[in-house]
Amino acid sequence: MTDSLKNGQFAPGWYGEAMGDGYVARRFGGLSDYQLLNGCLPEVQARDEGELWLLCDAQTRLAERVALAESVRRRP
Repeated sequence: MTDSLKNGQFAPGWYGEAMGDGYVARRFGGLSDYQLLNGCLPEVQARDEGELWLLCDAQTRLAERVALAESVRRRP
């Protein structure tokens, strides 16, 4: 396992580990039902760490944007 995954902390907000012939990362925190309904994932899988980091980053950004949409939706 490479240095960035030795302690489990991978990308900000994600826990990563080697799995079979690739890697998996899971979120530390949960997602709202609205985020899950709109494409945010609690787990991502990749073949290498670079791909995994990009997927984690993309999912983090998506979750932030969807949370913003959720907050706008709730306004009267």
